[in-house]
Amino acid sequence: RAKRLGSAFILWCLPIVCFLTLWEAASRLELVNSQLLPPPSIVGMAIYDYFATGEIWQHLSASLKRGALGFAIASAVCVPLGVMIGWVRPVDRMLTPLIEVFRQIPSLAIFPIFLVLLGLGYKAQVGMVVWASAWPILLTSVSGTREVDPRLVKAARTLGAGPIDLFAKVALPAAIPAIATGLRLGGSYAFLVLISAEMIGANSGIGFLVLNNQYLYRIPEMYASIVILAIIGILVNYMLIAGERAISSWRHSSH
Repeated sequence: RAKRLGSAFILWCLPIVCFLTLWEAASRLELVNSQLLPPPSIVGMAIYDYFATGEIWQHLSASLKRGALGFAIASAVCVPLGVMIGWVRPVDRMLTPLIEVFRQIPSLAIFPIFLVLLGLGYKAQVGMVVWASAWPILLTSVSGTREVDPRLVKAARTLGAGPIDLFAKVALPAAIPAIATGLRLGGSYAFLVLISAEMIGANSGIGFLVLNNQYLYRIPEMYASIVILAIIGILVNYMLIAGERAISSWRHSSH
């Protein structure tokens, strides 16, 4: 197992190492403008300085707080709402037309409305995260509840299960894998939209840091903040994948 993990890690890292080597060579040999595309070694020094001085922590903390709060609000609202829409037909008929209209509006297109209603700052950025992450969570919760195997429902009714038991012991457990997938997708969307929101209306956060470095023409620092952003994105994605597997582990263990 250790050998397999080691081989997988090497195969995962090899393309990145090759890319960084080509980037370093192209910049050092002046095949590209080194002022606009500094070599990775200089970018790495900028990353080190960010962590050594501690400047990066306030921006990371601000981004993670906004993202976590927005994602938590979206999850708390959309999972129960999606399950209700998928299971209760009158609620489905009443809310589906509204959902179909609102989900077509891109997150960045609605940002001016959040700025008008919530002001320029923390509330508007959290609102953007809620809007972006709500739709995948809501839609997967709806589809997961709707697509419960009819044979399970019939079997439960044959055994005397009432409406509450059908929902709690059949529909909800069967929908959990879809809900877990929606939570992972919602978390990814939340992270991407948060960075865009921070570039527009924030004075802290990784998105703000990237754009501020560009304005000040601190090119190595700009690339350093982008690389840090990519690393954080990878870590968040793997955390969400681990959470999805943990939530739906019963399903995998039953096969």
